[in-house]
Amino acid sequence: MALKALFALYPLLQGDYRAVEKALLALEGSGVDHRVFPTHTELSGEEAVVFGALREAFAKAEEGALVMWALLTNACEAQDPFRLPERLERFAPREVARRALEGLKAKSALDIGTGTGVFAEAFHGLGLFTVGLDPRADRLEVARAKVKGARFVEGRAESLPFPDGSFDLAFFGLSLHHLDPIPALKEAARVARRVAVLEWPYREEEVGPPLARRLSPETLKALFQEALGSPPHLHLEEAYTLALWEKA
Repeated sequence: MALKALFALYPLLQGDYRAVEKALLALEGSGVDHRVFPTHTELSGEEAVVFGALREAFAKAEEGALVMWALLTNACEAQDPFRLPERLERFAPREVARRALEGLKAKSALDIGTGTGVFAEAFHGLGLFTVGLDPRADRLEVARAKVKGARFVEGRAESLPFPDGSFDLAFFGLSLHHLDPIPALKEAARVARRVAVLEWPYREEEVGPPLARRLSPETLKALFQEALGSPPHLHLEEAYTLALWEKA
């Protein structure tokens, strides 16, 4: 199984960083794929290789009492469900992003429920200042590694940590059906001029969520009406539904 590990090693005696230097030298010699950041080091690879490198780094850091923490996740690129080729082909992030922005003079976008940053990457690629928001730190770590130019924030859609009018577009990429939709839509409209919701088509399929978890066009209209006072404009495509709402 492929893993990603975020780890840091601290000497209990402040200011003595020889242990950290030895740990990093051990990683260099292990051959494991790793990157060093100011606050932590990131490893990735097969399970046995990652655990072996962590053990070696700790063992070689022979400088008094030490503390080491590690966050392990299997949300690696090889197992990233958001970036499966068939999913990227079906939802075509750059095409969807362009449709969500159509007719809007936009400089900024908020990708709500960003996952590993697929749609944030598309908005950033179109030249927008882009922020991705998700409640899961493990997914955000993958997003930060994949999308260097965007910013990623841990938070919940129902209580966005941004001032009013912070963005031109708030975008839900296949995420609204996972949320409490009324407060999530209200928060999106509070921080952005336009709200866009990408949703699976309302039919039973072998891939994607079951029908009971999908939002039908009628349900989307009703949710926008209740939350924002008016229905969205719907684009009903074979592969997806896109709902667009804009402040008057």
